Amino acid sequence: MDLRESVLAMARAEGFELAGIAAAGDLPEAREAARAALDAGHLAGMAWMTGDWLERATTPDRFLPGARSIVVVALPNHSPEPELPVEGGPARGRIARYARGRDYHRVFETRLRRIARRIREELGAEARATVDYGPLLERPQAELAGLAWRGKSTMALVPGFGPWVMLGVVATTLALQPDEPLRKSCGSCTRCIAACPTGAIAADGHVVDSRLCISYQTIENRGPIPRELRSKFGARVFGCDDCLDACPVGAGRFESHPDFLPASPEDAAPRLTELLSLDDAAFTERFRGRAIMRAKRDGLLRNACVALGNVGTPGDLDALTGALADPSPIVRGHAAWAVAALANRHGLTTIARTPLENALVLEHDSAAREEFVLALAELRRDTDG
Repeated sequence: MDLRESVLAMARAEGFELAGIAAAGDLPEAREAARAALDAGHLAGMAWMTGDWLERATTPDRFLPGARSIVVVALPNHSPEPELPVEGGPARGRIARYARGRDYHRVFETRLRRIARRIREELGAEARATVDYGPLLERPQAELAGLAWRGKSTMALVPGFGPWVMLGVVATTLALQPDEPLRKSCGSCTRCIAACPTGAIAADGHVVDSRLCISYQTIENRGPIPRELRSKFGARVFGCDDCLDACPVGAGRFESHPDFLPASPEDAAPRLTELLSLDDAAFTERFRGRAIMRAKRDGLLRNACVALGNVGTPGDLDALTGALADPSPIVRGHAAWAVAALANRHGLTTIARTPLENALVLEHDSAAREEFVLALAELRRDTDG
């Protein structure tokens, strides 16, 4: 067995049936595109993505000195939608498919590190593994490894699986025969662009403005969600699958690594009012070991408020008015917006005005106060109209 097959056999032994190898060279095109996105402000508040970080992430030799090959592996995560109770039950949120089971970082980390250790111990070469937190852009490497091509949504599209995969990489000083890149493209298809609720994908594709992206706003953004975007979020509380759902590649193949599957319908579509009842300890207990921890407690409850404003029922108004007294000002402010939005949708403006006015009297956070004032103004416009 040659070195290439030995390494691929190690990947298969860890459950990575989808694997390819790229030569570990600099990635000038990916670097230029990433810098252009950074300069244009498309990377929003992701402060770690500095010019230096992007330089390192597109230079494998800086990730692993002497790197000559990159092993790219993938796991599918296209789970079907769970069966939920009949319509008329409590309003539920929507969690992106990749986050419905175990945190994918944990699923990958142990397996990738074992591969790296075997390369060091059995083949006498250096190796270093990472998922998407390390300074090594994995999607361009997946393209070079013949594993995927770049979709107009910027997602890596794997033949037969489409965008429904998670990626991991192992860099090594071994010189392994690389795979040929795929000669595929999205052609004239623009379904992902048309499907994006906020217009985050550029008209000609291949560029995503994180400031408009629901995934960024519900996961990475620690501050307020822009008011002009909130009504477009629907029931989403963590991530957004719309551009993936619209992609025809792999659309009919529901296949997922078992660790990514939700243990119950609640893990895919949680009751929104139950989320509003979580304190820090309860949040950690419920979501420990899952990617949802990334949003933190205040971020998830902020998102749940927005979702209730969009899809909540009249019976959810009490939970939202209760959230006007949440310990977090970011939650209180978004609860105010949601109270107005829900009340306007269901003709409950008279009922909603009093708790908003009472909460405004007690509110000392300037940003939350502004949200209360705007919410009351929106109620008055609705009433006067």
